[in-house]
Amino acid sequence: MRTQHFIEGGVAATATIVTGMLGGWDVAIKLLVTLIVIDYVTGFLAAAKHKRLNSDVMWWGGIRKGVVFMVIIVAVLLDEMLNNSHPVMRTLVIYYYIAREGLSVTENCALLGVPLPDKLVEVLSQLQGDKEDPTIDRIAQDVAPEDEQVKPVSREVPIDAELAEKEVIATKEEDK
Repeated sequence: MRTQHFIEGGVAATATIVTGMLGGWDVAIKLLVTLIVIDYVTGFLAAAKHKRLNSDVMWWGGIRKGVVFMVIIVAVLLDEMLNNSHPVMRTLVIYYYIAREGLSVTENCALLGVPLPDKLVEVLSQLQGDKEDPTIDRIAQDVAPEDEQVKPVSREVPIDAELAEKEVIATKEEDK
């Protein structure tokens, strides 16, 4: 029983320290943590569906998500250094990562075939246009041996089916 109290106390102390370093446990940080978990799970499911599972990619994706929290800690320290009465830097950083994770979750849902609202598809199609390969695809290309190289999944399944048809037609016309 005494060991259990030490473990519980250790967990509570660690959680208190981490929460303090992140500037508190408010709705924004809860949303970010939720989106990070959902993104990781939906990314795993999309990779499994398209038979592209890679433990190195998953490992480095998890590391990348951990680094997000380090950036938040730096933003909290910047707010303290600037003597901000409101956590301006922290808020900007968290909102930025919420937007990125939200976009990533939506892309993963599209890869899984989950229907998306038309307006969201329209906005995402515009964002998806001329972007470089997503981080996870770049990592996969960097860490996978040559014989295991795969075409990035995020480029195979467009978010918008109508846009995909237009791209196929345009490609066929260019080939002529």
